[in-house]
Order: sequence, then C-alpha cells, then structure tokens
Amino acid sequence: MSRKMKNISFIGGVVFLFLLLWGAGSLADAPDGFSGFGQSTDISLDDNELVFSYYHNDDAALYTVPVSGGEAELLAKPDEGKSFLNPTFSPDGETIVFVEQWVEETEEDERQYSQLRMLDKSSQTVETLMNTSDYITEAAFAPDGESLYFLKASVYQNYSPIASERPHDFDIFRMDLESGETEQITDKQAYSMSSLEVTPDGKQLMYVTNDGQDQLVLHSLDDGTEETIVPEGDFASKAPIISSPTISPDGTYVVFSDVAATDENNTFVYEAFRMDLDTKQAEQLTSFYEYVSDPVFLHEQEKLIVTVDKNFAGADPDYSYWQISADGEERNRVTIEMPEENES
Repeated sequence: MSRKMKNISFIGGVVFLFLLLWGAGSLADAPDGFSGFGQSTDISLDDNELVFSYYHNDDAALYTVPVSGGEAELLAKPDEGKSFLNPTFSPDGETIVFVEQWVEETEEDERQYSQLRMLDKSSQTVETLMNTSDYITEAAFAPDGESLYFLKASVYQNYSPIASERPHDFDIFRMDLESGETEQITDKQAYSMSSLEVTPDGKQLMYVTNDGQDQLVLHSLDDGTEETIVPEGDFASKAPIISSPTISPDGTYVVFSDVAATDENNTFVYEAFRMDLDTKQAEQLTSFYEYVSDPVFLHEQEKLIVTVDKNFAGADPDYSYWQISADGEERNRVTIEMPEENES
C-alpha cells in the first residue's frame, strides 16, 4: 500500500472512531467548563467547619468540610449558569451569607449580576437579603451577628478599551438583619474596594483600596474617621500589592497576600505576609513559591487557612487549601474528598 493510501486509511479510521464515540455519547456529553475548588473560604467560630465554593462546569456550589479535612458536605447548589461565592459564617455558626453571581447576555453585550443571599443551616433554606441592579461583591458580619456590612458597586464597566469590565464606584453599606433596613456607611464611589472585614472589637471596618497604590484602610464606625496604612516590607513589586488581608483575633496584626518574588517566567509569586499594626512592618510568612491568597484565622488556635493556586499563570486555577501556623513554621494540606457530582 502506498504512503498516500495509508494516510487516507488512517484518517478514515480516525473519523470513523470519532463518529462511533459521538453516537455512543462518549464525546457528545463531555463536560464543559471549569471544575475545582473556589478561592475564598471561611471558618466557623468554633473552628470545626470550613465553608468553601466548588465549581462543577463553571457553576459553584457551597460545601462544608471539617477544618482538618475529610468528606465534604453539600450545603446549597445554584441554578444552572449561577455561582455561590464568598461565603462567610455568622458568629453563631447558624447561617452563612454569600454572593450569588451570574451573567446575562443580550444582543449588544453581556452583563454580570449578583445578589446577597443567606443560608440557614438548620432548615437548609436560602433567602435573598438584597437583589439590586448594582453589584454586590462580599459581606462581613458584625461580631454581635445583628448587622451585616457589604460592598456594593454602582458601575460595572471598563474605563479603558484595553481593560476588561469590572465593578467600580464602590461604597460600604450596613444591613440590620432583624429589620432588613440598610444604610450607606461611606460616600466614596471608589474605583476599587475589596476584602471588607470588621475588626474583632466591632469598632472599625478594614478594607483595601487603591489611591495611586494599594493601601489598607481602617474606618471608624464611631465617627467615620479613617486611618490609611501602607505596609513596609521587602516586596518584589517594590510598592505593595495587597490582596485579601485579614486581622488576627486579638486585633494586633494583619496577614495578607503580596508579591514575594518572580519566577523564571517573570510571573509574580505571591506569599502570605504578616504585618504588625503598630509598626506597619510586614514580614514574609509562607514559602510555597506559588500564589498564596485568602488567609482566614482559626479563632481558638494560632493557625490560619490559606488558598494556594498552583496554576496562577494558567487558563484555569488549581486551588487547594492549607492550614499553616501563625508563625509560618508549620503547614498541612486540608485534604478534601468531594462527593460525586451526580450525588450532589
């Protein structure tokens, strides 16, 4: 047989195999979209449970697992095309507030939407706290559990033709969970705001913004005054690039993610840093040589959970959760066994 005929025979065989698999459903029903762990987590006040998002073909459901790892339990699954993100436990552990997010497409463009929702763990019911045409990104409970603070953006667009659309014009709002009434806390229309958190004493809000450079802000709930903090440390990016800060249970220091080095491809390597609130001096806490983010403190132990992305520069993330000591000396992966998708 000539080489030409061999090539034709080979191609014909490949086409036949493709059609056979398609007809049997092996290719027709192949999953599409990202599946894997989400980025942000939270820990119950008794340090027993870790809540997180897990994606099945681009749609993220909520799960819990023991803080030490084990079998995950499904809490809430969204409708197709939607995701449950940024979960946070109430102080009593009975409810979890999260953001439901989805995209709607029109003939002209596509628009991202979100709403603030709350899951009652005992009844397994989900209620909508706020459905708005604005864009809600995250929420944080007051220590007494009676109030909820959240970030809301009034604009979702790109301010530059080379930039992607993102939420802008941010402000902080407070919701009374008994009455459902809301009030606006700030009047900034900030280009960016993220990582909203209430200090352990309930007297201040902490968040990240950018005014020429990334900075932490402590906002007094008593008189509205603000303290701006720019961490001092050995950052590979020179000026700090602050991501997902969290304050320690005793209120004395902050752990956040920042650039520690660059790899052989000149990609930023993010590690966790620990900053003393008195001196503003930050020191590197972890050495994963990956992308470390979203630290969350355990409440009764000198430990944190961090998220590590082993595919930071890739198309899809590869997140895992790690328990580290507050001094960075110890680390252990939180091994999670996910239920089969058809069981969830």
